[in-house]
Amino acid sequence: MSNLSKTDHGQVVTVHRRGIAWVWIFPVLAALATTWLFFAQWASQGPEIEIVFDEAPGIEPGKTSLYYRGVNSGTVQAVRIQDDLQTVAVKVRLEGFASNLATEETKYWIDRPVISLTELTGLESIVRGNSLQAGTPGGKGQYQFIGRPKPPIIAPDSQTFSFWLDGAQISFLSRGTPVYHRGVKVGVVSQKILSPDGRASLQVSVEAAYRDSIRANSRFWSVPWTSVTLGAGGLSIDVPGVESLLHGGVAYDNFGATGNPAEPNSRFEFFQNESAARASGEPLTINFRDARGLRPGQTAVCYLGYPIGILDSVTADPANQNIRATIRLQPQFQNLAKTSTAFTLVRPQISLEGVSGLDTLVTGEFLALEPGIGGEPATIFTGRSVGDQEWRRIQAEQNGLKIRLTAANLPNIDKGAPVYHRGITVGTVLDKTLDAKNQPSLDIAIRPEFRSSLAVNSRFWRVPATSIKAGAGVLQVDIAGVESLLRGGIAFDTFATKGQEAQGGESFRLFDDEQAARALSSPIRIRFDSGRGLVAGRSQVRYLGVPIGLVESVEPKSGYIFVNVRLDEGYDFLRREGSIFSIVRPNISLQGITGLETLVSGVYIEVVPGSSSKTSDSFVGVSSFEYDNVMPTGLNIFLTTPNSPIGEGTQVFYKGVPVGQVTEKNLSSDGREVVFRVVIDRKYDQLVRANSRFWDSSGLKASVGILKFRIQTESNLAPAGQVSFATPDGPAMGAPAKSGEKFILNATSKPEWLNWNPSIPED
Repeated sequence: MSNLSKTDHGQVVTVHRRGIAWVWIFPVLAALATTWLFFAQWASQGPEIEIVFDEAPGIEPGKTSLYYRGVNSGTVQAVRIQDDLQTVAVKVRLEGFASNLATEETKYWIDRPVISLTELTGLESIVRGNSLQAGTPGGKGQYQFIGRPKPPIIAPDSQTFSFWLDGAQISFLSRGTPVYHRGVKVGVVSQKILSPDGRASLQVSVEAAYRDSIRANSRFWSVPWTSVTLGAGGLSIDVPGVESLLHGGVAYDNFGATGNPAEPNSRFEFFQNESAARASGEPLTINFRDARGLRPGQTAVCYLGYPIGILDSVTADPANQNIRATIRLQPQFQNLAKTSTAFTLVRPQISLEGVSGLDTLVTGEFLALEPGIGGEPATIFTGRSVGDQEWRRIQAEQNGLKIRLTAANLPNIDKGAPVYHRGITVGTVLDKTLDAKNQPSLDIAIRPEFRSSLAVNSRFWRVPATSIKAGAGVLQVDIAGVESLLRGGIAFDTFATKGQEAQGGESFRLFDDEQAARALSSPIRIRFDSGRGLVAGRSQVRYLGVPIGLVESVEPKSGYIFVNVRLDEGYDFLRREGSIFSIVRPNISLQGITGLETLVSGVYIEVVPGSSSKTSDSFVGVSSFEYDNVMPTGLNIFLTTPNSPIGEGTQVFYKGVPVGQVTEKNLSSDGREVVFRVVIDRKYDQLVRANSRFWDSSGLKASVGILKFRIQTESNLAPAGQVSFATPDGPAMGAPAKSGEKFILNATSKPEWLNWNPSIPED
């Protein structure tokens, strides 16, 4: 093998290839995707529209969306205030699929939350913010719109039938008020405006399903929030429903023959209530003397208590000086309007016959129709008012017995106040005037059937609205009655032998109360050192605690108080000489508390009759009758002593038993002695004999061991004192003491007096 070197004869061949580099693939794809996305976006966009609003709260470019049927159908591109500075222009780019929203019939509004008692809308906007809403597209293309100021109350695409209700005034009803037909909700009030003629108008939208219920003769009325019924069954309050409670309501129905179907946007009369809607008869005119209680659209016309019509209007007629009322009846009752028919305005009434018409305090006054017998159809009537004082006065003047009452000052009594006789209403007050002498007077009329109860010597007095009676353990408040409480009242009776029957036209005195009227006697004049607490016409005169007279006058003169009193019939025996007239006032002393009833009844005069057979019209009274145990009748004697601290009210004892009292303390005519008047109870007067001995047993007694002594004081803090007496045994006692007899009041007793123990026979 040779050493020949191996040679490589291969040849490198270079191949040159042409194409697109892979590095350009991704930019190309990105460009294509961008182009496709741009084209897709351009293809999906709809036209741009402009909507003008009065205001655009919460609307922001690029954020706020436009919705149609809940689908996002566009976006706000720009918001600007227009040159007039009164409106706001909002530009919206619609989505391509929503291009048909750019048509002339499309409605636009701003959806925002509205929360109130009558409206609750736009709650979704609380979460997503305010938005634009569109509805009811259709018609030719359009790109500029005027937005609605408020959202529609019902869905714009809903099939509804709309019409208008017109009324003089429409209160409490507004957008959203429900509309009912025979209790079924069929629609709502969509807006409330003023019509060109100045009347209030409601636009009503009713669902298409109820379109046929709206007839040309349909009648519409307001449904109240609540209705109140007061009657024999009690008081009931009805609420139609929560919705009506918030909104009120509108109701309608067809009364009578079925009318033709109503046309869209028809106009109907709106009535205030169902009664007014039902009353579609011919107008009737009623003339009244006054318009109190007459309310157009509210005052019902009733027949046998059933409403059959309504008061349509009320106007004044100055020429005839009356009020002209126009009413309408339901067609089926129109035949009741005849010349014999009477119309009476029923009001709450408190009259001689009693209390009536109280239900009208809740339901309101009404007109009662009373058909007469026969008569021709009529349209003009004369009305009458129950409770009309003028009408009642005319009736009383025509039929009653008329008299006049006079007084220095008339109490608070009005026209129409009742007049009573022994608890029965027998008359009424006709007028309250001043007579020819400028003195106040009352004209009254007694009903014909009671005129025989009034005599020429009858006495009249005022009946108070309330009276208070106080006594031992008793406090009684009486109310005379509702009518007397409101108007006052008058009563009369004959206390003496009845005189001739009154014939009318007589004049009588009006007393303040029954007690003053009963005081028939001639006056008794009493002199007191002090008249504190006595009131003329009010303070009583009492015997045994029973009122039997009245203080007629209280007059200060010459350093004394002179009081004139009159006693009731049958108490002339209290005029006897020696009778004691004493003033009873409340008193608090060491002896106890007395006269507390005078804190209610007032200070009064207590009478203790004298034993004399003679009578008198003048007495000297006791000014401070400050004790309770007055001896009503008994033996009157006098005790004399040079000096003594005891006073009025001191009790007189026999063997430690109280048998009398000191009723008066005076000085003798020469001023040298103190004279006490003592009244011994009649059941003990036989104990006092001609030789009886009296002594002052008052003072504080004390003993120390075998020593006994008595302390006397004239301090005002000491008790009133104590008087004792004793009568000797056998013939030494003497004859029975006589009224007016005098005895000596000894300072102390003698030992033998204390040992006397006579047997005294009863006289």
